[in-house]
Amino acid sequence: MNQDSPLDELIERHLRGELTDPEKERLAEWLDSDLDARKKFVELAQWDTRFADALREADAVACETGAVIPERVMIREHRSENAFQRLMLAASAVVIVVLAASLFYQQTRAERRIAEIIEINQLPVRDVFIAKVIGLSGSLVWTGDRGQIEREVRVGAKLAGGTIEGTAPDSWFELEFNDGSTIMISGNSMLTFADHGQKSMRLKEGNFSANVVSQPAGKPMLIHTPSARIEVLGTQFEVEAGLSFTTLNVSQGRVRVKRLSDGSSVDVPAKHRLVATADRDMLPVRVPDSVHRWQSQLGLGPQGTYGNWTPATSGHAAHLKAIPMVPAENPKVTLYMLAKCVSRAASSPVILQPGSRFVVRGRVSSAAGVYFGIAMVHPNGEFGGKFRADKPAADFDGQTDFEAEFELSEFALDPCVRDRKDELPDKPEGLIVTAVWCFTVDRKVGATALEVTEIELIPPEENGARRGR
Repeated sequence: MNQDSPLDELIERHLRGELTDPEKERLAEWLDSDLDARKKFVELAQWDTRFADALREADAVACETGAVIPERVMIREHRSENAFQRLMLAASAVVIVVLAASLFYQQTRAERRIAEIIEINQLPVRDVFIAKVIGLSGSLVWTGDRGQIEREVRVGAKLAGGTIEGTAPDSWFELEFNDGSTIMISGNSMLTFADHGQKSMRLKEGNFSANVVSQPAGKPMLIHTPSARIEVLGTQFEVEAGLSFTTLNVSQGRVRVKRLSDGSSVDVPAKHRLVATADRDMLPVRVPDSVHRWQSQLGLGPQGTYGNWTPATSGHAAHLKAIPMVPAENPKVTLYMLAKCVSRAASSPVILQPGSRFVVRGRVSSAAGVYFGIAMVHPNGEFGGKFRADKPAADFDGQTDFEAEFELSEFALDPCVRDRKDELPDKPEGLIVTAVWCFTVDRKVGATALEVTEIELIPPEENGARRGR
């Protein structure tokens, strides 16, 4: 047994099937958080498989010739440095795929987690570009298969796999695989993607949507979340993942969902949604019709928010307070930003009509310009752009409490997506709102505090009645 490294010992005992459930959980956590640990697991698993094959071949030769080969001699010879290197070079990615598949169907939760981690993070035999970036904005971090970290990913970049993380509410990232399938994450999300003959994703948290072309027989696209496994043959859909739930909204086609807690599965047809969580039945329900009115309802809790959420008190309504954020594309500026999800996988789609308006209520510690933005998608799930409207500091007239109105006609494409203006709508009418955000800009950190107590979308038929009150 290797006494030099606790990790090596855990891996070797796992390969021999000797770990207890707490030790399996510890190994899963280690692999989930440490790239070097995942590489070590793959190396030792490859060596273990090849070593076992070598022993079987030696036994066969011994049976044919009558020779006796002492086990300790074989072990010493195969553990020599030169032999180890040769075995490393000879090991193939097929070994890891088979290993991951066999591990996945074992019983404990920790074993399933280990299998998912290894299936998605297996070491590539060679660098093969599997997809290219076709759109992005906001603060993003990409970590490649071999641990390289890149904060300035550009449109057109070709990637061999890895993890992309959106670190701000206005972040979005769109990727096109070699077969034409597209995937997108938005807001604060983390997605690992790979394609070793079968596309495999791991959505650790956040929002994910995809437009998947028909996949090869027996090789559906796989999306792993903390609570479910999703199989996709070809369709349009959206996924939202949390620690204990997965929400699937299918626009076209059919998607299979397997709940990890008990192994139950169900097919979700087009125009239906399903929430996979341990405490409710796996029953697809029809997606409700779209709506044109929406309220933030911050009093219900911090779900789907970005910023510091504070519950209501006797003297102050529940509110979101903006937190500082430095955009990657302009590090000399500090934004004080807050955000709220609107159309989520578990709610009715909110569609903007011509003549609609947003009303934002809150307070600001000093007169400062307030910027209001909206993120949009088309009804088929494709990215529809980001739009922004501005209110100068003079509009607040020195008041700390404010109520700002933003007419739909005031919105224009956000500067971060103007390079795609030829392919994006120039106005947000008829699109689905996925998120709204609010921010101020101040070069002196802490000089301006922005709080929002309510954001409301008012459809055109209600505008006259409300203004007449």
